[in-house]
Amino acid sequence: MKKGMKIFLSVLLVFAIIGAAASLTATFYGKKYVRAEDTAFSVLQITDVHLLNDEKKDAKAFKTITAMVETTKPDMIVVTGDVTSEKENYTAFKTFCGFMEKFRIPWAFTFVNHEGLDIKYSPDEVLDPKKTADKKTLSDYLESLKYCIYERGDENVDGMGNYYYTVRDDNGKALTSLIFMDSNSYDEKNNGYDHFHDNQIQWYKNTIKKIAKQENGDESRVLPSLAFFHIPMKEYMTAYDEAKGTKNLIYGFRFPNEDGTPAVDDDMFETMLELGSTKGCFVGHDHMNNYSVIYKGIRLTYGISCDHNIYFVPFRGGTLINIKYDGSFTTQPLIRHRGQNTVTVCEEY
Repeated sequence: MKKGMKIFLSVLLVFAIIGAAASLTATFYGKKYVRAEDTAFSVLQITDVHLLNDEKKDAKAFKTITAMVETTKPDMIVVTGDVTSEKENYTAFKTFCGFMEKFRIPWAFTFVNHEGLDIKYSPDEVLDPKKTADKKTLSDYLESLKYCIYERGDENVDGMGNYYYTVRDDNGKALTSLIFMDSNSYDEKNNGYDHFHDNQIQWYKNTIKKIAKQENGDESRVLPSLAFFHIPMKEYMTAYDEAKGTKNLIYGFRFPNEDGTPAVDDDMFETMLELGSTKGCFVGHDHMNNYSVIYKGIRLTYGISCDHNIYFVPFRGGTLINIKYDGSFTTQPLIRHRGQNTVTVCEEY
């Protein structure tokens, strides 16, 4: 769909989305947010910020993020990509990372199809290394930061930033693991977005079993996990289509024809089902989509886009993930409506 048509339709759908049967219900609007007593650890997912290297315009996104952080006081922040799509990606990247570091909260990052990683430059174009960086340079920079927990990961596995973090309670008991993966960029052979490669799926399988062995003494006794990446798996589309009108559609809306899933299906979802560890996946990429749906026992969630610059998204915000003491989790959409200076913390789902 052409960008102009997306913008036009998104305007028409703003109020329809909010008022639909599966819409977001604000329960803390205008009130002080209070963290639920059964929440052991909270994660704020931020996605698709799209900085423009324009101080005035980018300040809007920073204001929204600051409001979300100050309101919910998360234990960790996870950024699922698309910090920028500008050619001078290193400039935007360092601006964003400097902003994130000021919170002094552990934060994670997953690589994506943007950040200028796959931009095609003309052969005679001279790039300024202080403003433009390749993926490795960005990866090294992330690892140098004090509060960013990003890890390059196994160099023999495709992508950069396949790593994990285990959430524990106050007594050190493992509650769940957060799995971060690089969903890669473009599949030129098949003219579309890329997918998880076979060695990444094997890495995921090995990692889940390793965590089970470390925490439970048996690789078959898997620990619950949540997965974070940028490009949604094919199952996101199937899940929504099958769940319409049922209780499996927890909340949200799928924008017509907004499907940024890979050109080729892979076996990641099937591997998740086989191992039984991952209970939820959190992505970005499709800026207009904002739904959360249960499919074959796994909850598939689009993070609320924090884009203030490129797409006319219905609203901006993030997604709060509440990990409970029993290892289960809930989510709360965080919404900043256009023209309003407050962030709405929505009902737990």
